[in-house]
Amino acid sequence: MTLPAVWLLRTDDIPQGTSAAQALESILSSEERERQARYATGEARHQFLLSRALLRRVLGKISNRTPESLTFSRNDAGKPHLTSTPDLHFSLSHSGQWIGLAVSCESDIGIDIEQPQKPRDFMRIARHYFHPDECALLESPPQELTPVHFYRLWTMKEAFFKARGTGISEGLSRINLAGFHLGRGIQFDNDLAIPGRPWQFHYGMLRLPDTTQLHLAVAGTDSGIAEIRKENIHRGLDA
Repeated sequence: MTLPAVWLLRTDDIPQGTSAAQALESILSSEERERQARYATGEARHQFLLSRALLRRVLGKISNRTPESLTFSRNDAGKPHLTSTPDLHFSLSHSGQWIGLAVSCESDIGIDIEQPQKPRDFMRIARHYFHPDECALLESPPQELTPVHFYRLWTMKEAFFKARGTGISEGLSRINLAGFHLGRGIQFDNDLAIPGRPWQFHYGMLRLPDTTQLHLAVAGTDSGIAEIRKENIHRGLDA
């Protein structure tokens, strides 16, 4: 299996309450089942089940272990890792009906997916969180591209800070992605750069059957991230 790679799963691929969904319960740990039970709605519990099943099935296949035998720990920053194979790095993301998983065997990795479901005030959000250069990009014509630019910037930033293990509270404006789509490179605050290990990014917009889009970004220092292609994006639980 070629890594880094991405897996995508929709929650209705394995409908809630079916025998297939119930069978997945058996591969969760007791701690995961307790976490699942704390969700308030059946839909949220089902999404949690599928995300953990996806993680366990994929990592089990890569590490040649059974899904139910995998154990997870967290580092000092709270980022989870596979206890038996700590060099196998992963990241999960959820949006709408979609679950995304990215895996690398080289470095920490982050993934973010966004399925737009309602109108947003893009400029209000951007002026609060983004770098001024990025705001200028969003304000430039043609205005019909503003949503695409916004979701590209947002998902790439989310993926970056997830790979760092810090989260967006570290400051979304500390990375300037305005030049990414023009091939001009990316600007970081000095303390975000890793000497000798340049950050790599992948961004894609997948068109969905319902005429909406799924925006997907992956970030990390694995050199293969920038080379992710269609064949590295797998669809389904067992792909």
